[in-house]
Amino acid sequence: MSTYDSGKQFINYFYALIKAIQVYDVGNDVVQTCLQRLFNYMQTVFTLYARLELVRYRDYIFFNKQRMRFEIEGYASLQFMHTRLKSLQIKNMIFLQGITQQELVSFCLLFKKPPAEYAKSLNQQQFPHISVEFSSGDDEIPDFLKDDARIKRSYFKALKVTKTLMQNLWINRPVDVRQSRRIVYNLIDSLSRDEFGILALTAIKNFDEYTYNHSLNVAILTLAIGQRIGLSKKDLADIGTAGLLHDIGKVSIPKDLIYKPEKLTDSEWQILKHHSAYGVKQILRTRGLDDTGLISMTVAYQHHWNFDGSGYPVHEEQDRPVLFSRIVRICDSYDAMTTPRIYQPIPYPPFVALRVLWKLRFTCFDPMLLKVFIQLLGLYPVGTCMILDTEEVALVIRQNEGLPTKPVIKIVCDTHGEKIDGTIIDLSTNGSTSIKQLVFAQKYGINPAAYFV
Repeated sequence: MSTYDSGKQFINYFYALIKAIQVYDVGNDVVQTCLQRLFNYMQTVFTLYARLELVRYRDYIFFNKQRMRFEIEGYASLQFMHTRLKSLQIKNMIFLQGITQQELVSFCLLFKKPPAEYAKSLNQQQFPHISVEFSSGDDEIPDFLKDDARIKRSYFKALKVTKTLMQNLWINRPVDVRQSRRIVYNLIDSLSRDEFGILALTAIKNFDEYTYNHSLNVAILTLAIGQRIGLSKKDLADIGTAGLLHDIGKVSIPKDLIYKPEKLTDSEWQILKHHSAYGVKQILRTRGLDDTGLISMTVAYQHHWNFDGSGYPVHEEQDRPVLFSRIVRICDSYDAMTTPRIYQPIPYPPFVALRVLWKLRFTCFDPMLLKVFIQLLGLYPVGTCMILDTEEVALVIRQNEGLPTKPVIKIVCDTHGEKIDGTIIDLSTNGSTSIKQLVFAQKYGINPAAYFV
């Protein structure tokens, strides 16, 4: 049994016992059944682990260092556990071998206490096989998660490899496709540890290196959607590679056309459209006909096909893009809209880009996948700039899982519009602060990417 499956079941049983105790007396059959089930399961898991540890950090719950995902099955139990631990300011809980049923049920009874009384009640009782550590704030990083720097290093290393890969193709040098495979697996690992942390880095937009940044950001966004819809690790590796290589056909287009400072003419636009077909040739050249290569070729060719059968390259109207192409279509469009380019120096704000995508559901974009994407990014995606009711200006720096209207924000300008290194506010716990208006970051001379590097 995997750590993830063990944690998922443990949280489900733990949740069931807590909820039962809130409704029934301890001696009730429902409580006793839930207690026996949890206790027996813990004894089984103790044969695999010396201790069972639940850690809450920001929007996540970890079981024995494995991040638990918010899925349809088990969503209520995980959401309850996260919300309850957050309200009690609990950083972690550790359960040790030797725990008794009486100790377990007594501990669960404490969850009936209001937050103001919980810590006091905990200190008044003896729990020799249970320890609870409280947090002074949501940014207090657990020791095993002190890898923000590692995630950033992974991102910029991936960006460097992506740049080298495409530059070598541009000048007909041989490339090592194994490097692209390593990039994707490193990104999958980063997503499994800190989904919102790696997603925040897609706010990095390099004006001068759009092609490379864009390819990497699309790969990250496609992986995140793939993970949310439950793709296997093999499928994640395939779709991540396809996202990374979706625009690789642009290396067959003259650079002066790719980086033209003005809008393209109609004839130039027709030339650029060929990049989808050119992508098939480039992937065939670099990867050959392995499974991943075939999938990447399909996505490269189809990533400008629309959900309703329109789009380019020209194809039969009844032909529809495959699942992976529909995912990349969404991510490609979103990142392109939110990235400054030579002929579009002011990009769409993230919240506006989402509205545009939503208006084009059923025509350009798969509506079900688009819902997943919006749930993933939140109604106010990372990098969204806003004016608060205090008249201060803030940036969204993180999402709160399950609370799309209550992100974590950072104050970046005071009430006079002057830039400051302000405080971080979690809108899910701070009821005194609210969003007044969404604005363009450029109006205040703010580069959102600067806050994530």
